[in-house]
Amino acid sequence: MSRRLFGHNFPLHSLLLLAVACLFSAPYRVSLLIQPAWLAYLILTVVLSFCFLVFLTPPGFSGGHRPQHPFIWGLLVIATLLPRLYWMHRYPVDAQYGDMLPLIQLAGEKFLSGAYPYTGYELPWPLPLTFFPGLWMSYLPALMLGSDLRWIGLCGTLGCIILMGKNIHSRAGLGVLVAFALLPVFHFFTVNGHTQSFWFMLCGFGYCFVQGMPLRAAFFLGLALATRQTALVLFPFAMLGWWRELGSGKAWRPGVLCAGLTGLICLPFFLINPDAFLFEPLRHYQELARSYQEGAGDPAYLLETFGFANLAHLGGFSQWLAPARLMVWIFGLAGCLYFARTPRDHIRWMAVTALCFTLFTPIPWIYAYFPYWLLAYFGISQTERIEV
Repeated sequence: MSRRLFGHNFPLHSLLLLAVACLFSAPYRVSLLIQPAWLAYLILTVVLSFCFLVFLTPPGFSGGHRPQHPFIWGLLVIATLLPRLYWMHRYPVDAQYGDMLPLIQLAGEKFLSGAYPYTGYELPWPLPLTFFPGLWMSYLPALMLGSDLRWIGLCGTLGCIILMGKNIHSRAGLGVLVAFALLPVFHFFTVNGHTQSFWFMLCGFGYCFVQGMPLRAAFFLGLALATRQTALVLFPFAMLGWWRELGSGKAWRPGVLCAGLTGLICLPFFLINPDAFLFEPLRHYQELARSYQEGAGDPAYLLETFGFANLAHLGGFSQWLAPARLMVWIFGLAGCLYFARTPRDHIRWMAVTALCFTLFTPIPWIYAYFPYWLLAYFGISQTERIEV
């Protein structure tokens, strides 16, 4: 039994991702069983950290099984669409359910009218436009057609399902997709979520990276870097992977394409008004971090977040969060340089580094983990399986 469980037939990576998905759904229920709330928060965060770190374990498996029956694909699409369409029908795009989509809508409308979008907005509370252009610009087609913005998010989610489906190599891997389709923590995000296009960009990058398509991978990563500021931590890992795959004489090509595409999208907005584009969002995030620090003892803050930020706020050592993020990034890059050998190894190292980096962010929103959890799926061993 032990040989069968821990030998070459054990789908470790897929099961870890399933465990993380369940943890994302657990804070409220766990807090009802474990008091005080900060203790439940600590336990969940430690378990989450353990899953991230064990995910770096090299697979070393053999064999393989890839379920491809069209009935499975049909069920996945239905499972993805139905709950999300239900929530889209039940709730409108409104700031009371989440202010990011209304902010994107206002910014997109301002841009389409010919005005500079990086300014202040009233929702009715004041907010600056905090996103890089790749995020809010991905919603422009819906704005031009006058349709619900959430169709863009739904299309992005379906795109993730398709690309992840091409990476299925075990029934446990299929289970990760089912969890992504059905767990409320993911599908309720359709109501007020705004980062699904970013999810799709990372999935496109992960799929192309492991399939040996460096220029296409660079294209998707360039879009991702132009969409979310935190994606910048991934670029050195990608460059290291391309250097190993292509050699120093050719690795510059995807690197230049990636950086050039990011610059092409972001640089015009930065040159028009650097303060509004780059520094005002930073000031806004600093204010949010202070808000979380002041309310760190409130169980509501503990239950909607993961990570060590609230514990740092409660313990009075918030000043160590930034050095901790830097150390996570340095150790992750060093570990990738020393241990990673295959493209899937690189994906695991960059995804886990980004996930652990997020553990130490001062505003630890749970949805900040979702895109890197999806990216990690492309680091799953190509040969893991469960015997039947």
